[in-house]
Amino acid sequence: MIRRGFAMPMVLALVVIVGMMSAVMLERQGAQRLITQRQLAWYQEHHGRLGLQEAVEVWIKSLPSNVDLQEVLPADGHFLDLKLRGGTTAVITFGEQQHAVLTDLAAVDATLLEAAAAIAAAVAQTYGQAGPPEDGLRTVGPAQFSTHTTSQELIALAIEAVTGDRDTGEAFALSIANDREANGGRSTAGAVGMAMADASVEAGHRAVIARLFTVRPTLYYATVELRDSTIGPPQARYGGYFSIATNRDPSSAERSAFLTWDNLGVE
Repeated sequence: MIRRGFAMPMVLALVVIVGMMSAVMLERQGAQRLITQRQLAWYQEHHGRLGLQEAVEVWIKSLPSNVDLQEVLPADGHFLDLKLRGGTTAVITFGEQQHAVLTDLAAVDATLLEAAAAIAAAVAQTYGQAGPPEDGLRTVGPAQFSTHTTSQELIALAIEAVTGDRDTGEAFALSIANDREANGGRSTAGAVGMAMADASVEAGHRAVIARLFTVRPTLYYATVELRDSTIGPPQARYGGYFSIATNRDPSSAERSAFLTWDNLGVE
């Protein structure tokens, strides 16, 4: 027969062990519940993000092949508000992004590769890893710069990197800037040719410079904000680069117009 004095500690030990095991089991259940909730939230966010991307892309692919998107957008780039279920509004804005410097040159055409590399090196030396403050950097899209949105400073630096002459760069950039100012902020069709003439660009550089700048940019950035109120931060923000050039490709129906699409987070 077990004495009472000996049985009591054993009972207490069993109670402690059972309590510890119960605590561990509850902790595991809580952890599993948290993992499940996170997976569910990721699933909802992932498919919601892709759904918004597809909705925007349907409109992009409906554009005529000769459209100048910047001409149909308001100054702030606000394109559309979509009412979603639950009272949430998706605020969609577009912005032309072909003023940023291309740093990933893997897909650059051979005719522009040397010039693009020289410009990227000059930008890195002048501005460091952050890039030009007004223009920024990018890793996707064509190597060409938009004559409409590229800053005068970056244009001058790009031409100097190609020609090796600062005066030529400054004269070319000033001509582009004057043309934009005289035409309400948009370059005319002959802006690049006129700038080469004003800057007395040597014949050996003309072909490259003519391809390096464009008055028909194709690279844009779409931002989608999910809001349930007009004040305060949005509930979520998504965005990505897209190209309207895919509309000129007969096989574009099987391709995505978006080059990137990311969760931008909220402030």
